[in-house]
Amino acid sequence: MNRSGTDVIRVLVVGDAPALAQLATRGSGPLRFEVRIAPSLPEAEALLGPLHPELLFVDWRLPGLEDFLERIRPQPITRVIIGPPLPASEVVRLVRLGIHDFLLAPHHPDEVQECLRRAVTLARERRRSVRMVERLQHQLQQLSVLYEVGQTLTASLRLEEILSSIMEAAIHLTQAEEGGVWLLDETGETLHLRVHRSRDARASPAVSTLPLTMPVSDSLLGRAVRTGRPILLGPGIHQLDTGILVRSLLYVPLRSPGRILGVLGVLNRMREADFAESDVHFLTMLGDYAAVAIEKVRLFEAIQAEKGKLEAILRGVEEPVLVLDFQEILILANRSARQHLRLPPQVEGQPFRSVIRHPELLSMIDQKPPIGQTIRQEIAMPDRLIFQASLTAVEGVGYVVVMQDITYLKELDRIKSEFVSIVSHDVRTPLTTIRGYVSLLPRVGPLNPRQQEFVEKVERAMQTIVELLNNLLDLSRLESGYALSMEICSLARILDGAVQIIRPQAEGKQHTLILDLPADLPPIQGDPRRLEQVFLNLLSNAVKYTPPGGRITVRAREQEGHIAVQVSDTGVGIPPADLPHIFSKFYRVRRESEATEGTGLGLAIVKSIVERHGGRVWAESEVGKGSTFTILLPCCSTRPTLPAIPHLQEDSTQDPQPPPYEQHPQPDPISSQQAPSKGNTTGEQ
Repeated sequence: MNRSGTDVIRVLVVGDAPALAQLATRGSGPLRFEVRIAPSLPEAEALLGPLHPELLFVDWRLPGLEDFLERIRPQPITRVIIGPPLPASEVVRLVRLGIHDFLLAPHHPDEVQECLRRAVTLARERRRSVRMVERLQHQLQQLSVLYEVGQTLTASLRLEEILSSIMEAAIHLTQAEEGGVWLLDETGETLHLRVHRSRDARASPAVSTLPLTMPVSDSLLGRAVRTGRPILLGPGIHQLDTGILVRSLLYVPLRSPGRILGVLGVLNRMREADFAESDVHFLTMLGDYAAVAIEKVRLFEAIQAEKGKLEAILRGVEEPVLVLDFQEILILANRSARQHLRLPPQVEGQPFRSVIRHPELLSMIDQKPPIGQTIRQEIAMPDRLIFQASLTAVEGVGYVVVMQDITYLKELDRIKSEFVSIVSHDVRTPLTTIRGYVSLLPRVGPLNPRQQEFVEKVERAMQTIVELLNNLLDLSRLESGYALSMEICSLARILDGAVQIIRPQAEGKQHTLILDLPADLPPIQGDPRRLEQVFLNLLSNAVKYTPPGGRITVRAREQEGHIAVQVSDTGVGIPPADLPHIFSKFYRVRRESEATEGTGLGLAIVKSIVERHGGRVWAESEVGKGSTFTILLPCCSTRPTLPAIPHLQEDSTQDPQPPPYEQHPQPDPISSQQAPSKGNTTGEQ
């Protein structure tokens, strides 16, 4: 089909058939025949290349016909035999050689027209088939190119290499003369040429004719960014913003979700070739590929930059830092970790256990805390330094170990303990003397009310000092490893004794004191006197900080080889800011409405005694509703891994009888702010 809309069929007549040639040249309507005549087969074969005939009329009497038909069999030509009538056997032989029709003498005009009609129909079908095959081949070629581009995107993280591959594919499949990729700058107002390619490798001056930078606001290139749609020019001659003359042009935006990254463009300056809709579709797909590649490379570069910063920070800090993935492959060991653990220079990428031989560190890793939780442990290094190691599981990373040197603090703590022990003993002797003489004052004569008041204040002050000294000595003995008098004992009996001791104080403030114990509570290995001291301390605090008419509940349950004891009250509660510190020595919760009493050592002693028994203690509280202190102790027969402990605290408005222990949710005693692990001390209410 030519540009005027006429369908032109190319015809080659071989032999002496002037009447046929004359009739074919007439044509009619939108159909026209372009006829060439060749007297012999060699001349016809010479015309096949230049003419590309679609219809071939050949006289069967010409010598060498069979070989000629064999040679042209692969070509898409409709073949018609002309000449005198043939025997049936010869007709069969010619059909087998690829003949499609016969026009035998004498030629009647109607027969010729009918034969031409059949031949044209067959030629048109063949033409459609050829075009369909060409389209399929072109689509297969596009898919192949897209696959290759996809492979490049997957294998490479270099932006120039990826964009060059996309640009070459665009020029190759659109048959464009040249093209380029422009990317937006950070302001989004200017496009910069990043890649340029041309079909003619010698046409290097073309690089300078393409715009290196173009504003988005008032340029054809920028229109693709502003509208987010392809720009298609042609046919004709068009002058671009930069003065370049082009015959056809195609720009497509590089679209990423939510924004435009740049423009991919191809153009023809010399060739009179338009870009089809299939080219627009294909270039749009390539543009989407390019956008994905740009985002991937930029994300990778950002990640690498952040990784570089993080590695620089970790390598520069003084504390040893180890990072390993969830398969225990060492990802990072900073300089300090290499030094203290005496690691070889290249350890990244190796199994953690093949390079780390420290038994305490390996034991810590074996605990494998859940995501977002941290466990802490003191670790002694080969260089005799002591570190507080924290192990945290980080989602998407693995396990992070950070170690802080606490050697100096441990030494200070030892010196402090010795000092407290010495001072406590030295102060007790003169204090006893003072106390004795104060008690003798009434014997030397009667005291007036004013003097009696002064004596009572002195006695109360001395009693406070004695309690402080006793607490200091207690804590010093516990922290120095002073042996407990361990024996198999009944925790139920200890709890009952502590409750009976504290009951008069509770009744004096109209408190309801509830002891909830199962009948089959197993025995434990412990020091009864020290354990009673723990529960008396908790109960006295509960009585002290619970308003008159409140309720105090002591409850114990067994689970998984451990006994959980909870002391709950409906008192004033502990503010969240104070809760993490209440087990620290000398820490006291300061309340605006009342004077702060106590030495600040009671809960520190509680924590120390519980940990010496292989247990844990933590607190939960809500201001205005009360507090619950939970103690977890191993049973006598076994010491398995400590389980999570359920909440046994009940609301002050509910019935004092608790539901079954197993029905309550279970907090994590390690990650909970209120459940400090061993070695992570926190003060007294």
